[in-house]
Amino acid sequence: MGISIEKIERLKSLLAGSLQGEQKITLLVELQNDSELSDYYDLLKQLYQVSPQNSQELFAASKKLSQTLYKDFLKEKSNSQKQFGVQVFDSSLLPLPEGVRPASVDTRQLKYQVGELLVALTVYPTTIDSVELIGQIQDFDKNEKIKIKAKSGRSSQVVEIDEFGLFRFDRIDAGKCSLLFTFENEKEGVIELSL
Repeated sequence: MGISIEKIERLKSLLAGSLQGEQKITLLVELQNDSELSDYYDLLKQLYQVSPQNSQELFAASKKLSQTLYKDFLKEKSNSQKQFGVQVFDSSLLPLPEGVRPASVDTRQLKYQVGELLVALTVYPTTIDSVELIGQIQDFDKNEKIKIKAKSGRSSQVVEIDEFGLFRFDRIDAGKCSLLFTFENEKEGVIELSL
């Protein structure tokens, strides 16, 4: 079903305390009757509590990450054959701390939850239309062989993780990319991302 932008704005107003009267009562009734909306509100409330109220950039970043997290979670929930990666961190969304200069190379750190595994990714631009992707799977069974297939544009590459859970793709086309994880037990996991 999904949550509309209008509902997100109303939830934001409720969190900020600016929703009053009939509008507030209507939204509270909707929250009681709609578990999906209620779950989304709880997630936003947790993010709202940890982000400084005076930082619009940080609130916008946490809002965008929560939207992505929620979409990925619904995608993962709807497919029983593959475990979809749920994005839990994206460094490109966060504002730089005060006094920190931006790096000359625009690297990006990402983290995804794929089933029980946490996958950390670092994206390095190599040319205008390609990137290098380095990743590590954390908390995996050291005896299990995991293959990863990266498909982006017209190219496709396959690598296997090493004993430390590390993997690397030297050059991947910039744009939409799918990482397909194949485990020995024939389960599959998928991360869909934009590079």
